[in-house]
Amino acid sequence: MGLNDQQLQLLELLQKNRNMYYRLAYSLTGNEADALEAISQMTLLVVEKIDSLRSADAFLAWSKKILVNVCRDMWRRTPKALPLEEFSLSENIPDHEPEEEWVVRQFIRDLPEKQREVILLRYYLDYEYHDIAQYLAVPEGTVKSRLNRATETLRDRMKGAYHG
Repeated sequence: MGLNDQQLQLLELLQKNRNMYYRLAYSLTGNEADALEAISQMTLLVVEKIDSLRSADAFLAWSKKILVNVCRDMWRRTPKALPLEEFSLSENIPDHEPEEEWVVRQFIRDLPEKQREVILLRYYLDYEYHDIAQYLAVPEGTVKSRLNRATETLRDRMKGAYHG
């Protein structure tokens, strides 16, 4: 497969934006190893499918969407996290992460996939509603309703965890 100059320039964007891709993948997978694996898979898919890209201006959004889909597939293949009550919090908190943040991440990991995605994209990566809608290929209203349901679910679960 021979790539033309424009396609090679677009692939250079992957390298230039590697931190942005990593933050997105890490937010969706929850750990460095899976994030790097997702980026690797995304890069292969981008190279394989670059001929199908209709507009160079759409490259970043297109490649992010591929990354989101790769992360989704990885999540589906990975078993869910253990319930919080099955292990001691103090033994499992990463050294660099405050306990409260770790607990919140665990609650987010337990959300349904579609709710978890919008929470991570909106609150961890600061994406705007229209950007999230574009990446997930859903209407903006769907993003807002998923986000509303996710925050309500988190609020209820966290209230129950902290207030019995």
